[in-house]
Amino acid sequence: PSPIVVFEGVGVTNSAPPDTEGAVGPNDYVQIVNGGGVRIFDKNGVPRGPAFKLSTLFAPLGGVAASNDNGDGLVLYDRMANRWILSQFAFASQTAPPFHQPIAVSKTGDPTGAYWAYDFITPGNDFPDYGKIGAWPDGYYFTDRQFTAPLLTYNGFGCFAFDRAKMLVGDSTATFVYFSVSPDVSNSSSGMIPSDYNGLMPPPAGA
Repeated sequence: PSPIVVFEGVGVTNSAPPDTEGAVGPNDYVQIVNGGGVRIFDKNGVPRGPAFKLSTLFAPLGGVAASNDNGDGLVLYDRMANRWILSQFAFASQTAPPFHQPIAVSKTGDPTGAYWAYDFITPGNDFPDYGKIGAWPDGYYFTDRQFTAPLLTYNGFGCFAFDRAKMLVGDSTATFVYFSVSPDVSNSSSGMIPSDYNGLMPPPAGA
């Protein structure tokens, strides 16, 4: 069948490939491309405002999170809480830590409204490439492909569980649990995808 609706998304912002990401909520579609370009549309494809840089959501934090739009942007709609999650990595140097994974959580179900902002620093010397994020009842799950600086040697997958409960209420003490998966499990061309609750029936307790 033909597409229900076709419209022009946000353009590439001086970065290739664009690594286009998007998420759909009850009333909106939110898109992001490499370079931090974000735009919010209604479900008819009508923009709900101008495109903006994702880094502007992290302005209250300062530092590289507020000034750099390095790429690998992520957009997630958390249907359990009716919130929007936007993230990208940020760094001063790709070959030297610290490496940041800032995450913005909308304060309401309106993606054009205000956001809580968090700036997480990933562990050690592993550059967090091409991250993916999912919503689960007990956390925001995140995975990346790790490349150890300064040579950026492939070093398996990083697995994170961010404190969703605290992040939803703007608690600045939110932290994460992390473990590393050996590069022997799979090579760098593949990826580990985190669990994401997206259906009508919630997962079993403790799953």
